[in-house]
Order: sequence, then C-alpha cells, then structure tokens
Amino acid sequence: MKTLPLIAVSAIALALVLTPMAAMAAGSITISSPAAGSAVSGSYTISGTVSPAPTQADQVFIQVKSPAGTPVDSASVAVGTGGAFTYSTATGGSSAWVTGTYTITATDSFGATGTSSFSYTSSVPVGYDLQGNITYIEQQLKVMNGTLNALWAQDANASATIAALQSAVNSISNNLQSLSSSIQTLTTGQQTLTSDVTNLQGQLTTISSNISALNTAIQSATSAAQAAQTAAQSAQTAATNAGNSVSSTQTYVLVVAVLAAITLVLELAILVRKLS
Repeated sequence: MKTLPLIAVSAIALALVLTPMAAMAAGSITISSPAAGSAVSGSYTISGTVSPAPTQADQVFIQVKSPAGTPVDSASVAVGTGGAFTYSTATGGSSAWVTGTYTITATDSFGATGTSSFSYTSSVPVGYDLQGNITYIEQQLKVMNGTLNALWAQDANASATIAALQSAVNSISNNLQSLSSSIQTLTTGQQTLTSDVTNLQGQLTTISSNISALNTAIQSATSAAQAAQTAAQSAQTAATNAGNSVSSTQTYVLVVAVLAAITLVLELAILVRKLS
C-alpha cells in the first residue's frame, strides 16, 4: 500500500528537478559579437547572452565552422551574471581558414541555442600555417584540460580516467612544444633563405638596370653612327656635285679659250691681208 505514495512522491520530486531545466531549455542565445555579417580579421571576440539568465551553473559550447562546414574553432565558456558569456580567439591557424562566410553556433548546458555569421578574407594565397595550427591545437588542449578539471570536480569517481586523459593531453602538449621549437628553427632558416633571395633579387635588379643602361647606350651609339653615316653620304654627295661643277667650269673655260684663239687667228689673218 506504500508503493503508490512512494511513486507519487518520486514523480513530484522528479517534476521539481526537471521543471527549471525544461524552462531553461526553452531559452535562447543571442550572439552580439561579432555583429552578424561583419568582416573579421586577426583577433576577435565571440560574446552574447543566454536568455532567460540561468539560475545555476551553466556553460556555453561555441563552435565556428568554415564556408565548407569544417569546424575551425571551438570552446566551452562559463556563463556569467545576467547570462553573459565571452570568448576571445583569432582567425587563421589552419588551411581550413579560407575566404568566405563563417557560421558561429552557441549551445548551453540546457539546450538553448543561437547562431550568427561573419566574413573572413584569407591573406595567405598559398601554403599552410603549421605554426598557427599548432598554436590553435595548444589552445584547444588547454580548453580540454579545463573541461577535464571541471568534470573531475563534478565526479570524483572518474578521477582515475580523467587523470589518464590529462596525462595524455600533457604528453600531446609537450610533443607540440617540441614540434613548435623545430618549426621555429625551420622558420629561422627560412627567414635567412628569404633574406638571401631578397639580396639576390636586389642584385638581379641592379644587373637588369645596368643592362638597360647598356642597351640605351648602344642605341645612342647606333643612332650616332647612323647620323655620321648620313652626314658622310651627304658630304660625298656634295663632293660629287662639286666635282661635277668643276668639270663643267673647266669645259666652259676651255671652250671660251678655243673661241678666243680662233678669233685671234682670224684677226691676224685679216691684218696680214691688209698689209700685203
């Protein structure tokens, strides 16, 4: 006979527990930053408000997806007074960060959701930002470590499993730090190589300028030679004309002299005849 009252009491207790959760599940999340449709580059902040404000501890899981639907960023942040939450992050860090529209999805512990979007223009035309990707992974490992600490605080019975997970996370983090150091060494070598290439490009530019100057000088010399050749041809033509003029003058003088001689002979003949 005591079974029925016990069931009733259990049902009432369950209803009392589930009622606030159901009320909060009907809430929503408004993402105020970044503004919907705005352009984002470099560091930026994702912030918003859970409405109605939760009356107990709450977490908001944030996920950012690329234009192709690939997750490029995620985090779990605590909801503060008045339902406000904020998460500071940055664009880039992997080859998935391409130019296009990105979607932000926020979901809290009680099922409230909200979405927003922003645009991003990639400044890396070719290549893969490995160092940035490692930094991104390290950030996510820190978030994971914080989540594990929170789980540990909530469930002491799972401490051994969580400790093993934290050990694995720390091991991965150490490996990433070693890889990061190796990448920094490679980056230094790449910067040296880039500097050498820049110097070589400068030398090639100087050589190209010298070749251009030499070509200009050759063109000037060619023009001067052509002008000298034209002047020589003009001088030869003038000399030829002068020679022709001298020849004509000589012929004219010769003709005049012959005519004068004939005239003189005739006059002598006439004089001799008169004397005889």
